[in-house]
Amino acid sequence: MQRTVLNMDFEWKFHLGDVYSDDSKSHSASYTSCKAGAIQGAGGKYWNDTEWRTVDLPHDYCVEGGFSEDELLSHGYKERKNAWYRKTFLLDEALEDKEIYVCFEGTAVNAEFYFNGSLMARSFSAYNETLINITDRAYFGDKANTLAVYINGSPIEGWWYEGAGIYRHVRLYAKDKVHIAHNGIFGKPVLREGSKNDWSLNIETTVENSHYTHIDAVMRVALLDGENVICENIGCIGRCEGDSSLTVCRSLPVYDPIRWDIDSPKLYTLQVELLKNGKVVDEDSVRIGFRTIHADPDRGFFLNERPIKIKGTCNHQDHAGVGVAVPDSIHHYRIQRLKELGSNAYRCAHNPPAKELLDACDELGMLVMDETRHFESSDEQLAQLEIMVRRDRNHPSVIMWSLLNEEPLQDTEEGAKIFRRMKSLVNKLDDSRFVTGGHSGVLMGGTESQMDMVGINYHLTQSQEMHKRYPTLSFFGSETNSATSTRGCYKTDMEKHILNNYDEEVVAWGQSVRDAWDFVRTNDYFAGLFIWTGFDYRGEPTPFGWPSVSSQFGIMDTCGFAKDSFYFNKACFTDESMVHLLPHWNWNEGETVRVMAVSNCEEVELFLNGRSLGKKKSDICTNTPEWNVKFEAGTLSARAYRNGVCVATAEQKTAGEPYAIRLSLNTDTIKNDGHDTVIVNACVVDKNGVAVPTADNLLHFEIVGDGFVRGVGNGDPNSHEAEVLPERRLYNGLCQALISSMLGAENISVRVWGEGLKEVTVNLKVQKVEPPRCPATAKFRDIEDFFMSEITEKKPDALISLDDNDMNSFVPLKVKQGMPQPDFCHGWRIYKTTVDIYSDGEYMLMFRQIRCNKAEIYVNGALIDTIDEYTKASFDTATFKASSGQRLDIRILLYVQKESTQRGAGIEAKVILQEKKKSV
Repeated sequence: MQRTVLNMDFEWKFHLGDVYSDDSKSHSASYTSCKAGAIQGAGGKYWNDTEWRTVDLPHDYCVEGGFSEDELLSHGYKERKNAWYRKTFLLDEALEDKEIYVCFEGTAVNAEFYFNGSLMARSFSAYNETLINITDRAYFGDKANTLAVYINGSPIEGWWYEGAGIYRHVRLYAKDKVHIAHNGIFGKPVLREGSKNDWSLNIETTVENSHYTHIDAVMRVALLDGENVICENIGCIGRCEGDSSLTVCRSLPVYDPIRWDIDSPKLYTLQVELLKNGKVVDEDSVRIGFRTIHADPDRGFFLNERPIKIKGTCNHQDHAGVGVAVPDSIHHYRIQRLKELGSNAYRCAHNPPAKELLDACDELGMLVMDETRHFESSDEQLAQLEIMVRRDRNHPSVIMWSLLNEEPLQDTEEGAKIFRRMKSLVNKLDDSRFVTGGHSGVLMGGTESQMDMVGINYHLTQSQEMHKRYPTLSFFGSETNSATSTRGCYKTDMEKHILNNYDEEVVAWGQSVRDAWDFVRTNDYFAGLFIWTGFDYRGEPTPFGWPSVSSQFGIMDTCGFAKDSFYFNKACFTDESMVHLLPHWNWNEGETVRVMAVSNCEEVELFLNGRSLGKKKSDICTNTPEWNVKFEAGTLSARAYRNGVCVATAEQKTAGEPYAIRLSLNTDTIKNDGHDTVIVNACVVDKNGVAVPTADNLLHFEIVGDGFVRGVGNGDPNSHEAEVLPERRLYNGLCQALISSMLGAENISVRVWGEGLKEVTVNLKVQKVEPPRCPATAKFRDIEDFFMSEITEKKPDALISLDDNDMNSFVPLKVKQGMPQPDFCHGWRIYKTTVDIYSDGEYMLMFRQIRCNKAEIYVNGALIDTIDEYTKASFDTATFKASSGQRLDIRILLYVQKESTQRGAGIEAKVILQEKKKSV
């Protein structure tokens, strides 16, 4: 049986805030909690979580909360709290001889991970994976496992909105004792010297042997194009010692592959199999691409031996409605929006992204500057850096590893030492990409001396002098612009915290879109830029404070709605003829309106209701045509010319009163996997179907069928509306809802309505897919942890009370299937335990195997059942009533006659606490 991968995203119990136990301060609780598997409280096995809310992952609970002026400006004034998650599940007995791992792909901000009553790991990074080996503690069959996570939502790892919760996926891996390590495959394509397109695919695979004796195994590596095997290699891995790992190197010759490129992102699959005795025991695969990268100090960046300008954006990871818990399909949507803009590069500012975002970049042809969160050479931060590189080094989209951003030590020898140590680690793991960082200010001989390419934040013109001073260094703009604008606004009002869209509102250290691109296009040595930012993000509402809650740097807002900046950048980034007119054309009669035509063409002519208002020369960077036009209702239009020929047009129409709702979807198909999410963008139109650009109607989203509203937004940087309600007010004519499927969905319709508006309903096409493989959620409570008394000749009081500091009158017992207590051959013995109740109801205790001559079973001091004859089989007690939140004190008094057993007696299997099923 090969590896099993289980989706752990569904059916978590969630509690916002800390929890406390009434007896947590007793000596007994303190003593017990210090033992393996005996953690008390919400991290333990038997905490009552039945009243907690059930949530699916990914989940950002911070986005569900309100705003407070007392909270952090940089984090968008969101209320920040702690929380607990718990999941109780079953593992198939077929997995019992496997190595079992659970991988949390992202938990914000700090986290503690508990499994079956033990603290297994801690995480101090919101952005990297936490891999936990639970092999020694896992239960199988009908014995329930409990996974608990405590989230500390208060720490600050970044100066932007970080969210809180288990906000990326969780997966469980069950592998053979001899297996491929987590993120243990690295396929590095190397173009053969002197060849145009013949490659050596150098493969490193880390094999782990969890046996305690050495093994020999065979490894097969293969390169696949779809289902077709292009080439393969099979051979012994050599001796792998017990309880150790081994790195196995292979090389495959690859002739004339299709290269991965930004316009044709071809991907191949590298598959690795481990075999023992001719049988495959483990298999894993990664996607790779064949491409070359090169930097020239005078000519910039080259991809596949072709010079290209980097046209990038910097981005944080949150989206409207969901915070940082971004569904996989929305990652894809955001990268697609950037591609539509003409962008070809993405900077992960300032942390490792979700894996699914890099997958989207691979698939859509987006170059990536992958960035670690902390610039530091401590053991902990080096370990975090290694996690990032091992996870991401197969993605062909990733061309740079970034180690810093605007660090105070960047220009010091101390900083150079830190960078050198971090770079050394990176190169040991992957020497095929540039190692860089975002440097601010004039180069002073510090960290930049260690960089393969030097990232410059904002100081573009100063880079000219740096280029002369350091002629062997390659330069690019790791962070530029910081131009600000409020979508749909054309008059700056500092009191209302809104900024116009004419590409002229810029922070003191930044540049306009046009100025930044003019510098890049006229300086061949400068490889390109990453604009701050592609999307607005929560927090850092520069230049404002309360009540603004999100940034306004974005080319698009938090929903992905285009600001006019989208078209300024598109005119800079693309060659295809285009023209865009701003502003909208809803003004007061006779008002003079500033009109601008954004185009990459040579000339633009403006028309109002068919009358020409003149033709003007156009250059996107140095001469953007403008007209002052007296408003007149109707149609404002533009024609763009190249060589005297009209090659592009645009128009803005005056809209009347809101009449009906119009929806646009990124797709009309949704998978029924319980994760897939569709973007529903809404606007209102007048009776003629013209969108009303100033509308602010409140719209309601109603789901019919097997879906739900995951979140809503409208891109308003000053809005405090709830993002988890099925309603949202339009902001400057637009709002958005994220609609997700339920697991196994069969039909989903979305009805959108608003007061006084003609409503609309859209039916989504539900695509049936193979459901994710998930562990079963445990529906009962098993009891295996008891304390037992000494054996007495005289019948004791089963309800004896012990002093708080009495740790020795009763000793712990963990019952095992078919294993009696060997010393219990004659006399009386008391067994006791405590269990928290899930919900109000009638319960029974189910003894799977008990050996005794007499028994008395007490619950909370009441005798509920007895055994008066010899038994060595199963036994179900009479039912008893219990209430939610109640703690049961269970006492079992057993008597064994000397002649009835010689091998011992007692409780020989776990006891099941089962709620009596109610008749329907």
